[in-house]
Amino acid sequence: MPVWLRRSLIALAVLLGLAAAAATYLVASFDPNRYKGLLIDGMREHRARTLAIDGPIGLSVFPRLEVTLRDVKLSEHRRPDEFAALQEATLAVQVMPLLKQRLAVDRVSARGVRVTYRRDADGRRNIDDLLSPTPSDAKNAPADDASSQALAFDISAIEFKDLQATVKDVPLGLDGRFVVKEFATGRLADGAESPIRFVGQAALTQPKLNADVELTGQLKLSLPAGAPASVALRDLALSLRGDGFDVKQLDARLAGTLAYDGPSGALQADKLRLALSGERLGVTLKDSTVALDALRLDPPKRALRLDALDVKLAGRRGEDRIAAQLAWPKLEVTGDALKGSALKGSASLQGGPAVGTVQMDFESQAPSGSFERIRVPGLRLAVKGSGAGRSVNGEVRSDLTLAPQPLAAALDALQLKLAFTDPALPPVNLALQGQAQAGAKDASWRFDGTINDQKFTASGRADLSKPVPYVDAQARFAALDLTRFAAPSAGPKAPPAGAKPGADSPVDLGGLKALDGRFSFRAGTLVYPPYRVADAALEATLAGGVLRVSDLSGRAWGGRFAAQASAQAAADPAAQRIGLKLDATDVDIAALLTDVAQFRKLEGKGRVTADVTTQGASVQRLKQALGGKAAFQLRDGAVRGINLAKTLRQWRSAVTLNKDAVQASSAEEKTDFSEISASFDIADGVARSKDLSGKSPFLRVGGEGLVDIGRSRVDYLARATVTGTAEGQGGADLALLKGVTVPVQLAGPFEAVDYKVQWSAVSADLLSGAARGALGDRAKGALGGLLGGSATPAAAASGASAPSVKEQARDKAKEKAKDELKKLFGR
Repeated sequence: MPVWLRRSLIALAVLLGLAAAAATYLVASFDPNRYKGLLIDGMREHRARTLAIDGPIGLSVFPRLEVTLRDVKLSEHRRPDEFAALQEATLAVQVMPLLKQRLAVDRVSARGVRVTYRRDADGRRNIDDLLSPTPSDAKNAPADDASSQALAFDISAIEFKDLQATVKDVPLGLDGRFVVKEFATGRLADGAESPIRFVGQAALTQPKLNADVELTGQLKLSLPAGAPASVALRDLALSLRGDGFDVKQLDARLAGTLAYDGPSGALQADKLRLALSGERLGVTLKDSTVALDALRLDPPKRALRLDALDVKLAGRRGEDRIAAQLAWPKLEVTGDALKGSALKGSASLQGGPAVGTVQMDFESQAPSGSFERIRVPGLRLAVKGSGAGRSVNGEVRSDLTLAPQPLAAALDALQLKLAFTDPALPPVNLALQGQAQAGAKDASWRFDGTINDQKFTASGRADLSKPVPYVDAQARFAALDLTRFAAPSAGPKAPPAGAKPGADSPVDLGGLKALDGRFSFRAGTLVYPPYRVADAALEATLAGGVLRVSDLSGRAWGGRFAAQASAQAAADPAAQRIGLKLDATDVDIAALLTDVAQFRKLEGKGRVTADVTTQGASVQRLKQALGGKAAFQLRDGAVRGINLAKTLRQWRSAVTLNKDAVQASSAEEKTDFSEISASFDIADGVARSKDLSGKSPFLRVGGEGLVDIGRSRVDYLARATVTGTAEGQGGADLALLKGVTVPVQLAGPFEAVDYKVQWSAVSADLLSGAARGALGDRAKGALGGLLGGSATPAAAASGASAPSVKEQARDKAKEKAKDELKKLFGR
């Protein structure tokens, strides 16, 4: 070897050694932790977020670039709340492929990660600021994006443990927490197939889901530049166990192959099988299956293919067995060309002697139509059942229309006939015709028909796109007699066996939260014993658990009524509220109070008003919390339980005894009034009145007191004043009490009110001279003679021995006055 060549090689080796030594020194002496401040400042300045890196940053450069972070926290945008946190994360990238525009990642691992994701109703996300470019990024971006090529990716492995994501996505209706216990993959690269394993848990409040999730399979990704990604899962095994979607003890297992093509939006499924178990509405499903050999949905090509759809459901409800099956062998649609087989299936209920059996069979003709509208004509469902003396027979016929994109269904030319019999109920015969449509986000319907020969129309629509469905429904009846669907009333129901006397009944308005909407009802005649209403109308809205009845009106009890009402559900049943405003005119108060409150003490016709509210979780608590105002003004009325005229005619003996008399309420006795009115202030279930006013030809009644609605008791003091003379037997005796006020105390439970006539007060009134004006001119003259009001001082002083004519007249007057007083007190 020439000397110069040898020396050149030695020099080159020395230079390479020096370069390697320099590189080794630079890597060894480089401390990435010096740049913590730059990262923190950059995040605060460009993203308005607070970054905290409490652990060390690990960095190695060769043969791969590897970065390790520990104990990192990141705040929300412009808020101190935590957005993300991690205990440890490692990213290892091969250096040499980066020079060839390839991102070759050896591994990605993370542990102890927490992240919060939110999206509001307007689509704003709490990560939008992180995804948008900074001003410096926009300034340094190349003018021609086509000149830059996306990095191809190749990841050797991913391993995540203990990841938690809190999600609140309003448009998707998601609210809750996802936990990733384990997530691991093999090599992920464009077009490569890799094993995947996921073990996690979903704890959602919306939709309600608390379940363990496990997924395994072979994952294949395709990420073309500038196009949506495609994904395929072969040998898929997905299981979901827990409670969710209103199903308890849910156990769902899905197996097969799924593929989604991002650019076209096509969906493909092969050999799918879903095994399902769970309990809902008291029905327990076990080993139910849905199988599908093949499914192809390609909207751009207007193509749909379905092979061997087979649904089998089996379950129990108590001792009753439930089964259903559906078979659709083939359906193939390409554009306007469609071929397929008829639909066929059945469902059955096998119960004990008290339930009987029900069998349903359905079938259709061969389908027709196009990709946009698949028509299944001649759909027929027959129902037949019997048991415990009951029977049901019916048939439904319709043409079914299916739209694959977006998924929707419609029932056209719908006809339904149903006959139901029960030994304890009148027969029910229902016949209707109309149409109905339903999709993933909405539904609508319109029917005309008869139920027990009573004609009706019903229509409506439903918005199913919101977390709480919205329903707008209307119903119209020419006449609706509900006695034709229910057994005749046998009077008040006996309390359940074992129930304690006075046991309260709970009231739960929680069902109001399940639905929002607007509802309208009209009936020319509505009969719901004991109510009978003409021109019945109801208009109501329901939103957020609050029911508002803006119009509840009709003709009843001989007059008209109009009411508004509200009911509000609450998380705590004790806080739920009910309100009512009522204005009834020209009504029969006896009929109204009997129907509404079984109160039979008041008669008359006139106006009744009320504006009351209450709250509570039971009937008794609602009564005890009642508050507001009420009033009535009646004409030609009466108070049942006592005949005041008859009682007052017995005043002589009662005053003589100087003792109060208690008289039990009697259904045969009543006190008539030409008009009577009162108003009430109600608080804590107690209605207080101070302005009772009753008038009759010979009585005026006032009074004050209370009606304890919560305890169903009355404590009221009425004051009856005689103002005229009643004709007939005892009329003259009653005339002697003209101007005298007789207190009457009403006390006791609603069903047994006692009337206590306070004769002691009447006796004191008479003895104090209050009765002097009630004796008339004849008694006044007698009292004047008794007191010697006619004598003159001169005559008294003269001491004349012989009585004059005037003196004789005065003596006669004295004797007559004594007789009248004896008659007054019955002595």
